[in-house]
Amino acid sequence: MAPTLFRLIYTCGLRPNEGRKLLTENISLRTGEMLLTRTKGNKERIVVMSDDMLLMARKYDQRRKIFAGDNPYFFPSANGGVMANATVRAAFHRAWSHVRLPDKYPGRVRVYDLRHRFASARLNLWLDNGENLFATLPFLREYMGHQNLSETAYYIHILPENLLKSPAVDWERFDGMFPEVNA
Repeated sequence: MAPTLFRLIYTCGLRPNEGRKLLTENISLRTGEMLLTRTKGNKERIVVMSDDMLLMARKYDQRRKIFAGDNPYFFPSANGGVMANATVRAAFHRAWSHVRLPDKYPGRVRVYDLRHRFASARLNLWLDNGENLFATLPFLREYMGHQNLSETAYYIHILPENLLKSPAVDWERFDGMFPEVNA
């Protein structure tokens, strides 16, 4: 269960609560579409899984049907309800303890960091492909379920080196927007 949940959160940019509260009736294992209804701000949205994530979800669902029966949650708890947030965090920390990357990722890593990684990976891909971030950010905003574009633009600060070398940003035009201040 945990590998499927964590991969779904990462590959679809879900908030951890959106993944753990996903209802079985709101996921199409035929098309890979998920209707997210229990989101921050109660804003519904549709998210589509990649082909490899969909394959993993289908395999997981076959096993889920055996141990969960008619439980309405795609990631059910042992007692029949929704999996507790603390259970998800504990499983993630247990898995992360086996990774052994303390120099690269010092400090405590959170399940929510998978969502951050999704956003930064998407932005990096767009930058590498020469996409215009100002044109693509609204798509990422909708996909991630942000209320405002500024919530999505927050992720740009994660990419400073990639931003500077990117052909997707017209730095001369950008610099012209903010004239030099003489002291």
